Amino acid sequence: MQHILIANRAAIAVRAAQTCRGLGLRTTALRARTDTQAAVHAAAADHEVAVDGWGLPDTYDSSARVLDAVDRSGVDTVYPGYGSLAENADFVAGLEERGVTFVGPSSAALRLAGSKAAAAEAARRLGVPVLPHASGRGRDEIRAHVREMGLPVVLKPEFGYGGQAVRIAHTEADVERAVAGSTDGSRDGAAGTSWYVEKYLPVNQVVGVTLAVDHEGTVLPLGERESLLVADGLKLLEASPVAGVDTEVLAAMRADAALVAREFGLTNVMTVEFIVGPDRYYFLEVNGRLPLAYQMSESQLGTDRTDLTDLVELQLRIARGESVSPAAHPVDRTRHCLEARLFVHPQELADFPDVGTLDRFDLPDVDGVAYARSVDPARPVTYELILAQALATDTSRAAAARLVRKAVEGSRVTGLRCYVEEITRRLDAEC
Repeated sequence: MQHILIANRAAIAVRAAQTCRGLGLRTTALRARTDTQAAVHAAAADHEVAVDGWGLPDTYDSSARVLDAVDRSGVDTVYPGYGSLAENADFVAGLEERGVTFVGPSSAALRLAGSKAAAAEAARRLGVPVLPHASGRGRDEIRAHVREMGLPVVLKPEFGYGGQAVRIAHTEADVERAVAGSTDGSRDGAAGTSWYVEKYLPVNQVVGVTLAVDHEGTVLPLGERESLLVADGLKLLEASPVAGVDTEVLAAMRADAALVAREFGLTNVMTVEFIVGPDRYYFLEVNGRLPLAYQMSESQLGTDRTDLTDLVELQLRIARGESVSPAAHPVDRTRHCLEARLFVHPQELADFPDVGTLDRFDLPDVDGVAYARSVDPARPVTYELILAQALATDTSRAAAARLVRKAVEGSRVTGLRCYVEEITRRLDAEC
């Protein structure tokens, strides 16, 4: 491992380039010619390789275009960060055929984890609790599944990740609306989509258990987090440690997450998600990639705040065959972390990848708050989905919430809407 293609953009690409430089690794940035913000992450790398196309599916998330970039740049390793390419089994298979290292799971493991139905069935066979579920195509098949398990249900595309295509159906009319529409499988409501139907728990918490697994099967716990605010399928607020769930239940989820990861053949860093109801928890899905909230995990790792773990470095070390030691990366769950994400509002994305123009983009300096951002406000915004992430760590959730609220409320973002009001209202309940 000497020359890394960073197959992503924005803040995670900048972070990956910085980490690689610290390890003495050469980097090449992937740059879409149509990405007006690409200079930000390209400048952080040693070299760049350009790809044509318009929009994420045709550039950064295009298996064919990125594999071509791999061939042209002569790299020996691909680092994907987070995003759909990080979980694209066909892309990873292409790298395996070329003898290029992928910083993530194998194509076979990603293929299993990428199918919600197959993953749920595999978890069930391992003895992990799962909700009633089924998959199918077309109205008649979906109606039959819904009748069998009873309303309410959750409908989501069986393949792919992201919450914007998820629909909660309380009535038969909700089901009809969800499965009607275009035949483009990448959009919600697609008639040609293979749908995953799952029983809906009206009272629930979504808990993500993050862990790393080396090639010997050693599991390194990386902490748990819960979603505090979800809007339009986007996780706007997450917190750690998880509140309101018994320690015995959390320990059982950690054990089940490790079991799933090992038995699925997953390696590197990943998150196993569970849904927790009033009486028990259930397997939800596997995200076989670095979580968007990776800095939350880093904030709880290490014996003190000067000895924190760099998860990107950990990923690279696992990918080149190094072993992990849980004793070297203890999770300190007395450190309370809360992260807010200033996602661009979907109403601003009608012409995506053209997003718009930031008239003003100022984030206040708040002691105890760290930002992840890579937007150049002087340039038109394209391809950008998250303007910034604000992370605070303190001795209690309320204290961390106060810091994040101060940061979000004090932000001055005009020209693009990004959920500032929604986040500050929810934080009021945590302060």
